[in-house]
Amino acid sequence: MSDSKSSYLQILKTTSLFGGVQFFTIIISIIRTKCIAIFIGPAGMGIVALLNSTLNIISGITGLGIETSAVKHISSSFKNEDLNSVAGNVSIIKKLALVTGLLGVCATIFLSPWLSQLTFGNSEHSFSFIFLSITLLFKQLSTGQLVVLQGLRKMRFLAKANFYGNLFGLLFSIPLYYFYSIDAIVPTIIVASLSSVFFSFYFSKKVVIIKTNV
Repeated sequence: MSDSKSSYLQILKTTSLFGGVQFFTIIISIIRTKCIAIFIGPAGMGIVALLNSTLNIISGITGLGIETSAVKHISSSFKNEDLNSVAGNVSIIKKLALVTGLLGVCATIFLSPWLSQLTFGNSEHSFSFIFLSITLLFKQLSTGQLVVLQGLRKMRFLAKANFYGNLFGLLFSIPLYYFYSIDAIVPTIIVASLSSVFFSFYFSKKVVIIKTNV
């Protein structure tokens, strides 16, 4: 009965934590959208939406579903207290995140003229896709760190990484949009992505895992 009560309390704490983070994430998203609307207008909002949606599609294809499958493997090993297996899985996942991230970068660069033509009806945004290709690497690297935190049940670190990544992405985005307007779209997306990967690594480094050669 005591174990059951402890489990319920743990679930409640985790749910409350992520509920709070999700609330602030929504607020940050609303503020970001409002700033975009004010500083770059409807046309700029459309460009941001099209760029992000296209990058998300490529990321979904080249990412190989790491965020879902990796958590299961790490969590299973961690539950069985097999630390060597945990360390091995973590090492593999981080390497896989790097490889899939680079795959996304190469695919985006190679397909940039076609992506621009398909998305915007012209080739004017080819270089935008080329510059933004690095965000696919950042996203996969960030995902690799976050799934480790989730698999090891470090929910507080996971929540903080998501929150601070979004918050600082917003704080850097506002002045860029204010001073450079529509020209800041590509740099802002890159900065926001860099913010996410920085904090995912920062909090992931706080977790000590026995390392093994894979």
